[in-house]
Order: sequence, then C-alpha cells, then structure tokens
Amino acid sequence: MGQSILACNCKIIPDANGPLDITGLESGEEYYERVAAKAQGTTMWNISDQIKSEMNIITSLKNNSNTSPSTNLKSIHLVRKYLGLCSLLLFYLNFAIEPIIAQEASEVGDGVNIIYILVDDLGYGDINLELEGVDQFSNPYIKTPNLSRFAKESLVFTRHYAADPTCSPSRAGLLTGRSPTRHNINRWINDLEDGDKYFLSGKEITIPELLKQNSYQTAIFGKWHLNGADWTEPDNWTGWTGSFPNQQGFDYAFVSKENPHMTTRLRTNAMRNPGDFYLADDEVIGKHMGVIEGYSTQIITDRAIDWISQKRNPERPFFLFLTYDAVHEKIQNPPSFNALYNTGNVEKNKYYANVTYLDHHIGRLLDYLDQLSEIEEGIVENTIIFFSSDNGPEIRDVYRGAHRSYGTSYPLFGQKRQLYEGGIRVPGMVRWPGKIKPGITNEPNSHIDVLPTVAELTEAEIPENLDLDGESIVPQLLNNEKVSREKPLYWQNELIGEEWEIGGIGYDQRYVGPKPIDLPVPKVVTARGSYVLRGYTEGTEEQFKKPTIFQLYNVDKDPLEKVELSSFEPELYKEMKKELLDMWEDVQRDRVQTENEISNKVDQRQ
Repeated sequence: MGQSILACNCKIIPDANGPLDITGLESGEEYYERVAAKAQGTTMWNISDQIKSEMNIITSLKNNSNTSPSTNLKSIHLVRKYLGLCSLLLFYLNFAIEPIIAQEASEVGDGVNIIYILVDDLGYGDINLELEGVDQFSNPYIKTPNLSRFAKESLVFTRHYAADPTCSPSRAGLLTGRSPTRHNINRWINDLEDGDKYFLSGKEITIPELLKQNSYQTAIFGKWHLNGADWTEPDNWTGWTGSFPNQQGFDYAFVSKENPHMTTRLRTNAMRNPGDFYLADDEVIGKHMGVIEGYSTQIITDRAIDWISQKRNPERPFFLFLTYDAVHEKIQNPPSFNALYNTGNVEKNKYYANVTYLDHHIGRLLDYLDQLSEIEEGIVENTIIFFSSDNGPEIRDVYRGAHRSYGTSYPLFGQKRQLYEGGIRVPGMVRWPGKIKPGITNEPNSHIDVLPTVAELTEAEIPENLDLDGESIVPQLLNNEKVSREKPLYWQNELIGEEWEIGGIGYDQRYVGPKPIDLPVPKVVTARGSYVLRGYTEGTEEQFKKPTIFQLYNVDKDPLEKVELSSFEPELYKEMKKELLDMWEDVQRDRVQTENEISNKVDQRQ
C-alpha cells in the first residue's frame, strides 16, 4: 500500500515502486497562536484590515518550506476558520468590507464532498474484491488489495452500467444524466478527425454546473475527451463550442483531451512521461504543461491530492472528478509492478500490472483522506466516493497497439464497442461511512443516474426544463430500496461494430482478436429488471435507422445472452419493444436538433 502525501508545499520524488517521499519540513503552530492572540481586543472597525493581514499568513504558510506538512495544513485550516467567523460576523453587522471577503463568507457551505473515480476500459472481470459469497469480481490472477478494502466499506453493484460502450459518449452521459445520443455523441471523439462536429455542447447542464448553485468547488484530473475544437489553441478554451472543462463547470482542470499519449501533439508517447496535459484554473486557461516525468496514473493522483491539500477551501464542499486513463492502451508501468506477474506472457503481465498500479494509487488517495481526517475532522465521514469504469474491456488487437489489452468481462458476454452486457456492465461501488451500509446489490443503475443522485444528495435544484433519462438512486444507497424509473435504462451506439470469436475459460475469457465474425450487432438496448431487449436494424449499415428486429434475454440467469426469450415472454417482449421504440423516437428528436444546431454554427463560421 502506497504512502500518502499530507498537505504541503514540498518536492515530490517518485521512486521505482510508485510511492512518493516528502522532503524536510517542521513545525509552524505558532502562526495560529499568534492569530488567536491578536484577535483578542480587536475592534470591529479595524477587523477588515486584520483579515487582510491574516490572509497573508495563509500565503506564508503555504510557501513556508520550514514547516511540517501536517502542521501547515492544520494552521491554514484553523486560520481559515478564524477568517470565516470574522467575515460572517461582519456580514450580520452589515459592515462594508472588501467584496472578496463578503463573497468568501457567503459561499461557505457544509454539504457532502463528492469524489467520482472513473477508470478507463476496466472490464467487469478485471478486479479481485475478495468478497465472501460473491461469484463476480474475483479474478484470481490480478491483485487489487486497495479496491478490495474499499469494496468492504462500500455498497457494491453487480448490475452497474456505463452510459455507453465507448469512452466519449459514456462520459457525456455520466456528467449530464442524459443519453449521450441526445448530444449527438455516438462515437469516441477523434482528436485527429473531430472537426468540431462532435462535442459536449455548452448548452448542456453538467454535474459541476449544478453544484455551483450550492457553492461547491469543482475540479477534474485526468482524461476529458468531450471537446471538439482544437485543444492546443488557448482561445478555444473560451470559444463557441462551450465544450472545454472550464466551460462545463470545473473551476480547476488538469486534463488531457483523450489519453495523454493518444493526441496530435505526441502520438508516439505513452503512460510514462506523458506530454499532453493542459491546465485551466483561475490564473491560466489552456496552458500546455509539457512533458511531466513519471507515469500518468501517479501524476493524476499527485495533482488531485495536491488540489485537496493546497488549493481547495476546507470550509466549502467540493466535487472532484478523477478520470484515470488506465487501463487503456498504450500501457506502461514501473518495472517493479511488471515484476509482480509471471503469466508466461509479457504483454498480459503488463496489463495485469497496470490494473495493480491503478489500484495502488487509488489506495494512496484513500490513505491520504484517512490521514487528513486527523487534521480536518469528519472529512472521511463527509465524503462520498463513487468508483466506476467508462466501458467494458478493450478487444485485444482490435487496432495496432492494442496487443496488451488482456481485460475480461467474465462472466458476461461482449466487450468494449458492443451493446452486450460485457460492453456496458462495469465494476461499480460507492462508499459513504456511516450513511451507506456496506453490502452488495443486484438492483440495476447507470452512469446516467449520477447527476440526479448527486442533486438529491446536495439538495441542488434541477431545472424544470431539463429532460433527464436517469433517476436518483439515493433510496437504493441509503435504504436498499428499488429504484423507481419513469424511463427504461437505454443505450444506443451506432458505430458499425462487429461480432468476434470468443476464447478462453473463466477469467481468461476474452475475444480473440483480430477474428471478427460476420454477424449483426445490436444498435439499441433497453433494460427492465433482469431483462434486456436488443434492437437491430435489418440489412443496412446506415446509422440512426429505427430498429426492426428485437431479441429478449434474462441477463441474471443467462449472462452470456444465449437463450432468446421473446416467444416465452410475449407480453413482456411487447411492452419492452414499445418502450424501446418510444425512447428511440424521443432521443432521435434531440439528436437531430443538436446535430442541426452545431452544423448551423459551423456553417456560420465558415
């Protein structure tokens, strides 16, 4: 288990195994004692100047290399509490002070903190949670001790779904609570070919935008993959698409457009020493960070911990979106992690090691929060942490460079890019100590449920005209109740996919690439309870055609989706077919409207 970094202004030194060291720091508690002493006898007439002076102390504490990390954070935290009380008192007495001070006081909130950890291409069968009495999530070949620890403290979902079987649409659905097809995002956004045609429009309301009404601080670290305009031009970060993270509600963004190693700037780069991270905060927008030494998973975690410890205001709640690029190709790990595995296949070793390396750094974040709770009382109990994957595991050798993709969706059928269970059902769990009882649930939920769930947890008001597809799962989280849905769970993916030959047994089950089979693949799927209905288009590869062929399966009893049930369940088949077609028509109207709006804007700019 990795070392955790306490709050500090310090030099971070990665070692071969991934843990980080912190160089020499010592005490500074006298700062708070001096602040408290000076506060006695201070009149209300000079307290505004007093606050300005003490704000300088915070800056001094942050930059002081001669104080210990824990003392630094404690001192800053206590000084900020003092400043908050002073500001609040001034507010009630109607004294006029600097506008920035009044704003700070008015924004103080006590809502729950939210951390959402989204990993990339992690399959349903790619982790070992070591849960008693559970057949799933028990891969004997892969070590994930930190996720196992987290699972034992969490509600674990056995029917947790991504919003799509590919990355960009999945992220769009998660952030908006709406089918990504409504946004006309029905494919992964290609950094070389997007041409301002596919992106998350600025008109869409996202989770961080919703939370700002309750004074949340918002930050994202990792993969974005939702903007269309040229990433390398800083002006585009405030441009017409509205699709950049700073335009979608994030105060702080340390992000890559796709993966740090899969963009136009550094096509040959990989997870080691990535070179395509960009920064947007209150000082800079679209700043290219250059090549950063280390591995992307470690770097993303470092920056997130630094933001929690150094950049956020502990008096206000926060939303942290942690979007790792692991375990997406091109995979690289420290040699010490590769050495953990000896399967007889070097590339398989690297994939397994990448999962364990990801697990290690998630453990670092969890450890950091535990240590922070010694200074910031209640932060663990007041922080809800979600864990999920953006889609199923990649198909090995489906493209050049995917030769390390040894993920598995076992015991499900299908993988990434497909609307079978293995393409959209992914690991999922959520922890909230003292509020959510640890356990296991088979009640289906999806990425599109996250926005309404977060809104209920934080009492954020959802606009009346916002047509959501997801539902709040708070009753499921807090009371283990069934989720009531006005709309069925719905997926649509129009990429011209292929069927593949499958091989291997148990947790060695995966598609054998590149061996496609000439069979149709579903374009639309809905779910109700244990049943899913697949929709196919007949005799055409044209996109966005209404499905005309349907197949019904019980995925609880038949996870490999082999036994078609429409003739055995005719009434259910009829009802679900109508639900699917109604949703298809509704989603199609929004998709066409979005497509036309974007097309008109592009034409006007030419």
